[in-house]
Amino acid sequence: MKEKITAILIDIDGCLIPTNGDVSRRYYLGMNQIAQRVKEANRNVFPSIGFCTGRDRNYVEAVSFAFGLPNSWSVIESGIALFNPFTKELIVNPALTTKVEEAFRKISEEKIPRMLEKYPELFPYPGNMINVALERQHGSNISIENAYEAVREEMKDFLKAGMITIHHTDIAIDISPAGIDKASGVQFLAQYTGLDLAKTLGIGDSNGDFPMLNLVGYIGCPANASQECKELIESKGGYKSPLFYTRGVADIIRHFT
Repeated sequence: MKEKITAILIDIDGCLIPTNGDVSRRYYLGMNQIAQRVKEANRNVFPSIGFCTGRDRNYVEAVSFAFGLPNSWSVIESGIALFNPFTKELIVNPALTTKVEEAFRKISEEKIPRMLEKYPELFPYPGNMINVALERQHGSNISIENAYEAVREEMKDFLKAGMITIHHTDIAIDISPAGIDKASGVQFLAQYTGLDLAKTLGIGDSNGDFPMLNLVGYIGCPANASQECKELIESKGGYKSPLFYTRGVADIIRHFT
């Protein structure tokens, strides 16, 4: 190891939370291992542990209770803000301008209702401050890839104007302000806290994590990660755990620390 890791950032869905409902006894073993590390981090005897996620504040707070309530900053809504679930503090990314907020108000009030009329199998995830996340109804026949292409077609004027970015995970299509993503959020985190990105470990499982994974010094993914994510991890000399979800995350942390 070139340098000692001082911070760890973990994606939530697909890393800590199995979005397919695949929860087993082994999953809880991994959860307990991570929670123990969080407790050590809170005592300043282990690298700080936070989340880097597309999810909103309330979701992150709920997950935090299960994983030891880390007293550190997390990147939420794919870079829109920083949130500390222990102190309940929230700081909005200064890259979020009034112009961006107005554009997303128009998207939410005009574009999304039209989108849902065409594709009733989709529904907007509630709770986000700015970002729009569209998920599929249970039992939906539309694939996430086809839904992604449909959203891109509906939002092509905003894409052409360079106002938004669109990406998808296994469960949702995320519409975010251009220039504000997990990389922007992590950079804001580094500026605000003095975090050394070269000494930071990032753990992700999907294409939506690439902005973070391309920015930090150390990277890893669990066995359930997408093929594209595994290829990125391998190309950058990261660690692909043979274990799934929480056990994979705990294994990655153990590997690097």
